[in-house]
Amino acid sequence: MALIRLAAVILSVVFSASVSMADCQDCTTVDFEKNIQLNLLTPMLHMSLKEKITYVQSFGIDVYAVKDPENLPITVPYLPYATEDIIPAKFIKLFSEGAIGQYMTETNYAYTVKKPTILLIESVDDWTVIHEFAHYLFDRARLMEDDTRESMHLMHSEDAQEDFFDAKESFRNLGGYRDEEHKKRTIQSFVLYAKMQIFFERSASLEETTIEKLLRNYHVTHKPHGFTHKDTERSDRYVYNTSFKAQEALRLILEDCVDLAKTLTAQDQNLLSELKNVCHQAKELKRDGVKVYESTGLKKSLTPAY
Repeated sequence: MALIRLAAVILSVVFSASVSMADCQDCTTVDFEKNIQLNLLTPMLHMSLKEKITYVQSFGIDVYAVKDPENLPITVPYLPYATEDIIPAKFIKLFSEGAIGQYMTETNYAYTVKKPTILLIESVDDWTVIHEFAHYLFDRARLMEDDTRESMHLMHSEDAQEDFFDAKESFRNLGGYRDEEHKKRTIQSFVLYAKMQIFFERSASLEETTIEKLLRNYHVTHKPHGFTHKDTERSDRYVYNTSFKAQEALRLILEDCVDLAKTLTAQDQNLLSELKNVCHQAKELKRDGVKVYESTGLKKSLTPAY
């Protein structure tokens, strides 16, 4: 399939580029092999809230406030408000559904921003400002490794998912593969879909966990300005929710891994090899996700009670 070949080329860029960090000599590698310039984040720890905002803006990041639906006291009255002629309405709407911060990269067409942008609830606290800036720093390090647009990954992830689901539905309806080409298409589309999903879990849900772990550690070791016990309580809930979300996504991939492996025989060595490789990646990331979650000190189990 042309889709599989095209997206495979993109994936080869994504996963080979992550091997080298030659362009970021001062990066630190943290959980999930994520790279970040911590030397750019730590100066914020003892700044006032306004100083933090000014510091973030010094990186060329646009920062906007969004109305707080709970009408809590405004902490950033000096920020301009996000309007629908600047930011798509669906992202502003997230704040009426519980969001308190949002990092938007210009490498994702869905955001329609021309430069890195951060949205903050108008009652924002110090913890959230640093959290969103950390997303920018992870994005900055990724772009040093690979300047492929995030929207390209998203587009091909959606295409790969649709291709796999179509092939899987056909398999179910027929009670088996139509022919060898159908078998090859099903396995290869799953491999591509799984690789994309692994990539996004590492750079989405698990990035949230990584940032929260960093901030929780800073709370203990540096006593940052503005950090409170209330922040850590909120972090407890957020770390659990984001970690659980990633575990569920990876669990579904591994379920498909088991089901698809049963449909192959010893004569399908090449397909088996591709399948085993991506399933091993998913299994390792799922395992690492549990380890990182547990290293935050949280005790609530990530295993759902079915």
